[in-house]
Parts: sequence; C-alpha cells; structure tokens
Amino acid sequence: MSVRTACFVFFGSLLALIASPISASPQKEMAEQAFLDQVEAPGHVLVTARGVEAVNAEARRQGLRFPAVGYWSPENICFKTPATGDCNGLFQR
Repeated sequence: MSVRTACFVFFGSLLALIASPISASPQKEMAEQAFLDQVEAPGHVLVTARGVEAVNAEARRQGLRFPAVGYWSPENICFKTPATGDCNGLFQR
C-alpha cells in the first residue's frame, strides 16, 4: 500500500469516527449542556421516569431505539439504586 493510499484510508476512518453518532455510556450521565443540546434534535424523544431502569422500560414500551443518546438528571442519580428521583433519557425513534 502506498503512503498516499494509507493517508486516504486513515483520514477516511477518522472522518467516519467523527461523523458517527455519540452513544451514551451505559453507566454514566451526560453533562447537562450536552444533554440539553441534543433534546431539540430531530427524531429525538425525551423519556422521564424514576431511575434509569424505568426510563429504559418506558423507552422500550414506546418502541424507541437503543442505545440511548444519553441520560441526565439534576442530582446525578440516574444510575443510583434504588432510584431516588427522576432520570431523563434521550432516545431516537
């Protein structure tokens, strides 16, 4: 493989990674502003429930796609067990 071809492959791979949608870590909440920036995106659906398990259950009931775009709560409690408050999850249709 020539250096020129290798450069095209490298930059193509890099662009694909940059353009790919960000998926949420299954054990971590997003920063508030990053989450709020995604809420208004076309095709995104906000689900609020008590704890991440309830959010995921409601998203499945609605037929939304997994993995979630992200999770967020004001008290950083989405992944606390037992659930102590509301968690927000953002999913795609």
